[in-house]
Amino acid sequence: MTRYWFRSPGASGEDPVRLLPRAPQSITTLKAEWNWSDIDQPSFLRLLRNHGIWCERHSGVDSPYASLWALFEIHRKQFGKIIVRGVSTAGAAAERDVDDFLAALSEDVGAPHGRELQRMSWLEFALNPFPDLFAAPPGGVSVKVKDAFLKKRFTDRQIGVAYDYLTRTDHDVMGGMLGLATYGGRVNTVAPDATASAQRDSILDMACSTGWLDPREEAKNLTWVRAFYRDLFAESGGVPVPSEAYDGAFINHPDTDLADPALNTSGVPWQTLYYKANYPHLQRIKARWDPRNVFRHALSIRTG
Repeated sequence: MTRYWFRSPGASGEDPVRLLPRAPQSITTLKAEWNWSDIDQPSFLRLLRNHGIWCERHSGVDSPYASLWALFEIHRKQFGKIIVRGVSTAGAAAERDVDDFLAALSEDVGAPHGRELQRMSWLEFALNPFPDLFAAPPGGVSVKVKDAFLKKRFTDRQIGVAYDYLTRTDHDVMGGMLGLATYGGRVNTVAPDATASAQRDSILDMACSTGWLDPREEAKNLTWVRAFYRDLFAESGGVPVPSEAYDGAFINHPDTDLADPALNTSGVPWQTLYYKANYPHLQRIKARWDPRNVFRHALSIRTG
C-alpha cells in the first residue's frame, strides 16, 4: 500500500487545518468570446499583442491581478469562435479584475460577446471545473498537444504564423487550436532547483493542439499541429530551447516529438527541454529508487 502525506513547505505541527493552504472562500469563473467573422489579420495581431502585454505586466506575485488565471482558446477559424476563460479567487473584487482584463484585451479590437461570470464555492468548482471544456464525446477523442513555456510574449512574426495556421484552408482541421494559459505568480518565487520543475520565470504556458474522432483523420491533424509548432519556433530548431524568450516545455503535457531528431532539430535533448539543469539530480533519484527501470515510458527518466 502506498500512502501520501501532503503538507506545505515550512508547515509545522499536526493540525491538518494548518498543514495546507486554506481554500478560497469562493471561485468566480469567466467565459467570453469573439466571433472569428469580426477578426481580420490586423485585429488578430492586436488581440494577441494585447494579451501578451497583459501577461508580461501581470505575471508577478505582486500583481494586483495575481489571483486571476486565464486561458485563451484561439480555435481554428472554421470553428467560428475565439474563447477566453478565467478563474479568480479574488472574491468580491473578481468582477472588477475580469473587467480590467477584458478591457485590456479588447483595446482597438472590440469587446467580446457573451460575457459570463459565475460565482460558486471552491468545492463546487473543484468537482466540476469548466464542464464544456473537459467533457469528452462518447467513445473519447484522440488528441495531440505540443507545449512550450514562454518568458516573453509572441513576436509579431509568431503571431503571423498563428494567424496563418488558424485561418488557412489547405488543412481541414476542425479541432485545431492555439492555447495560451497565464503563468507565473507564486509559482515563479520557487528556486529552479528546489523541485523537479525548473521553469520558474515563465509568463505563459502555450500549446498547439488538435483533436479528432475518426482514426482516418489522424495523419492530417498530426501534420498540421507539427508544422504549426515547428514554424512558431523556427529560429530555435522547431522547439522552445531555453533562452531569453522560452523555457522549454511542460512534462505534464508530454510530447514524444521532442525526442525525435527529425522534429527537434535544435540539438538540445528532450531532457533539457523538460528538466533543464535538474535532470542529473533526477537521474540519481531514479537510480536509487527504481534501479531496474520498472516504471518507464517514452519520456521517463533514464539512468544512463
